[in-house]
Amino acid sequence: MPLKYKLPGYLGNALLVVLGLIVAAQGSLLTGIMLSALGILNVYLVYKLDSYSQPEAALAHELEMTKLKQELIIAQKQVDDLQATAPDTKIGR
Repeated sequence: MPLKYKLPGYLGNALLVVLGLIVAAQGSLLTGIMLSALGILNVYLVYKLDSYSQPEAALAHELEMTKLKQELIIAQKQVDDLQATAPDTKIGR
């Protein structure tokens, strides 16, 4: 998962946990506990989503590299074909 998605997920939910603790400390215990539990659950879900997306990102990168290698092989073959069919001229010698 890219950092631009991961960072707000972790920071926002950590702030939710802190807010829950503040609310619990100021007297509304049940509301504070529920807010903290929600924040902890969300942090856990962001972590799991991040851990599941890492192999997928690696696979996508490998697929892109394979595609680029195939395009390079095709381009190199075209260059070789053009060099083989071009007249054998030596300019500047």
